Amino acid sequence: METLRIGMLLGSLAFGNAMAADYSVGIVDKGSGFEGAGTALNLYSISHKGVDLVRGSPYVLPPTISGVSNEPILVSIAPEHDLVYVVYVRVFFGEPIIVQFRITPKGLVYQWEQVVQTGDAGLQGSSIEAVANFVIEKTYPAEALYVHILDHKGQEIVSDFGSNGENLIAGHIDPGGKFYYSCRNLSATYPGEGPANAVSIFELDENVTDETIPLLTSTDPVFVQSECS
Repeated sequence: METLRIGMLLGSLAFGNAMAADYSVGIVDKGSGFEGAGTALNLYSISHKGVDLVRGSPYVLPPTISGVSNEPILVSIAPEHDLVYVVYVRVFFGEPIIVQFRITPKGLVYQWEQVVQTGDAGLQGSSIEAVANFVIEKTYPAEALYVHILDHKGQEIVSDFGSNGENLIAGHIDPGGKFYYSCRNLSATYPGEGPANAVSIFELDENVTDETIPLLTSTDPVFVQSECS
């Protein structure tokens, strides 16, 4: 009986996960839209049966109230694969928006959107990453770096461009979402000049902006390397 029980357990481990569908989201016609964006989103369901296009694909985000078209340029799926964050450029309208969708077997379900103040609709060289309960967008409108972090409800909790003439090199949160680490070059003459030689640490119990006073700033080169490399 013990052998049978173990065999059933191993069978459950081997086939149980294969039965549950996973999901992937891709940008349709990427590079053909405004500023290199795409035209729509495809949601794929992956299971032991294969890779299937979920109903509603390709999904096109409706125009805004002003009639401005939205075209997807960046996508990131949350670690649990239940949410997806998409950055849309608004054609000939300036600032982009970030949109959260819930992933369901019946397709993408719109949750919220937020305008991201980057100063550049194109977002060349930019990236978006879903981490824990946050989404991090890093944009390069010129040579400088802008870091925006939103929580899962769409509230912006970090808007970091560096402060007091300090040059922002990188920014991230810890896995638990308690601290924000802002990697900076304190001696830079021009935007984009690196590498980082200091890390300013902020608590995320309040919004972090250019005027927020850091909890502490460290110039220990080993610590800087560990957080900024």
